Amino acid sequence: MSSSHPDISAALPNNTHPQWWKDPALRRLNALMLAVITVQMTCGYDEAVVGSFQAMQPWVDAMGNPDASHIGLVTTVIFIGGFLGAMPASWCSDRYGRKMGITVGSLCTMIGSIIQSSAYGYSQFMVGRGLLGVGISFTCVAGPSLLAELAHPRQRGTVLGFFNTLWYVGSIVAAWSSFGSGHLLNSWSWRIPSIIQLFAPVLILLLMPWIPESPRFLLSRGRNEAALQLLAKHHANGATDDELVTWEMNEIRGALAAEAAHMELGWSILWKTRANIKRIGCVIGVNVLCLWCGQGVISYYFSPILTQVGITGTDRQTGINGGMQIWNFLVSIAGAILADRLGRRTLWMISMVAMILANIGTTVSSAVVDYDASNEVASAFVIVFLFLYNAGFNVACNPLAYAYPTELLPYAIRTKGLSVMIAIGQALLILSQYANPIAIENIGWYYWLFYLGMLLIFTVQVYWTFPETKGLTLEEIASIFETDGDMEMLEGVEVPEKLPTVASTAVTAVDAAKA
Repeated sequence: MSSSHPDISAALPNNTHPQWWKDPALRRLNALMLAVITVQMTCGYDEAVVGSFQAMQPWVDAMGNPDASHIGLVTTVIFIGGFLGAMPASWCSDRYGRKMGITVGSLCTMIGSIIQSSAYGYSQFMVGRGLLGVGISFTCVAGPSLLAELAHPRQRGTVLGFFNTLWYVGSIVAAWSSFGSGHLLNSWSWRIPSIIQLFAPVLILLLMPWIPESPRFLLSRGRNEAALQLLAKHHANGATDDELVTWEMNEIRGALAAEAAHMELGWSILWKTRANIKRIGCVIGVNVLCLWCGQGVISYYFSPILTQVGITGTDRQTGINGGMQIWNFLVSIAGAILADRLGRRTLWMISMVAMILANIGTTVSSAVVDYDASNEVASAFVIVFLFLYNAGFNVACNPLAYAYPTELLPYAIRTKGLSVMIAIGQALLILSQYANPIAIENIGWYYWLFYLGMLLIFTVQVYWTFPETKGLTLEEIASIFETDGDMEMLEGVEVPEKLPTVASTAVTAVDAAKA
C-alpha cells in the first residue's frame, strides 16, 4: 500500500528558510512543540521509577509491607487510570481544543504526583498513581493531535516521531534520580523521585499561554481569521498571502467540509464507513504490534531475564539496564529522523526484520544458557541480542507508535481513534502485567517463541495493510482510505451550515504545484 502522491506542500513557495534552525518562525514553533513533547516524559518516568521504589525499604515500610499481589496493583493501577481516562480525553480535546486536553492531563499528572509524593499509606499512593494514569491518557490523546495539526508540513513526520522518544528521557532521569536518593534511609528516598515527576506537567502548564491552538480546531469553530493568522505566523513568518499558507487553509477547509457529516455521528462514525473501519483497524494493529512484539518483556522484566541467564548482582544489572536505556533513546531519535527520509513502511519493515532476527538470537542463546548455566559466552550473547531486539523495536515502534496512528486518522475522528487505541493498549498492558511474569517463571526462554510467531504475523500485517504517508499532508492521507461508497453510507446526516466548503483556489494551488 505505497503512495504515489507528490509532496505538493514541498513544491509550493513558502516564506521560510529550508533549514528550520535558520528561520525565526520555525525556531519559535519547534521550541513550543518541544514543550508539548515533554508531556511524554511523565509516562516514561513513572513506569521506570515505580520499579525502583520496590527496592527501597522505606517505601516498603510506608506501604505496609505489601505482598506480591498488592505490588502488582501498584504497577497496574496506572493502566486502569489510563483506560478510564481515554474516552473523556477525546471528548475534552474535540469540544474545548487540543490545548485544553493537554492542560487537563497535565493538571491530573501534577495533582497525582503531589498525592503520591505526600502519601503516608498504600491507599493514598494508589490514588495518586491512578490519577497519573488518567492524566497520561489525556496528554497522549491531545499531545500528538496538536503536534500533527500544528507542525509545518515539511516537519510533521519528524516532529510526531519525537513525541514518544522522550519516554526514554523520563526513564533515564527516573533511573538516576532513584539511584541517587535510594541511599537515603528515610521516606525521602522515594519522595524525592516522586517530586521530580512534577517537572514536566508544571513546565507545560507554565508555557501553555504561549502554545498555539490547532489551526484545524480553530477552523472547525468558524474562527477563520485566527487560523489564518496562526498559520501565517508559524509557517510563513507572518505572510498571510504566502502560497503554502493559502494552500493549507483551503486544504483544511475542504477536509472539514468533507468530514462534516462524520462530526455529527459522534462515536458511531468509527464503524459507520468502510474507510474508518480500515483506519481503526490499522491504528489498533499498530498498538497491538508495539505491545506484543516481545520488547515489553525486556522493559518490565529485564532483571529476571538477566538472573535466568546467570547475570546477577545489583551493580551488574543496574549498569546493563542504565546502558540499555541510553541505547534505546539514541536509536529512537534515529528512527524519528529517518521517518521522513526512508518512509514509514520502510521503517516498519526494517523494525520487524530486525526484531525477528534478534528474537531468534535471544531464543537460541537463552536455550544454550538453560542447558549449560556456566556458559558465559552464551550469556554475553543474550545481552547482545537483547540490545539488538530493542534497537529493532525503537527504530520504528517508538517514534511511530503515536505518530503513525495520528497521521492515519482524519480530524473528525483523530482524538476518538487515539482514545480507542489508548484504551485497548491499557487493557493489553493490564493483561500482560499478569501473564508475562508467570510465563517467564514457568517456561523461561520458550516464551520467546510465542513472540517470534507474533512478529511473523505482524510482518505480514505491515506489508499488506500499512499505507505509506511520507510526503503527504494530513488531508491527503485522509483520501487514501476513502471510496465512493463511503459518502453513500452517510446519506441523511445533516451537515452544519457553518462549516466551509471547498474553495476553488485549493484546486488551483494543487494544479500549480503539479505543473
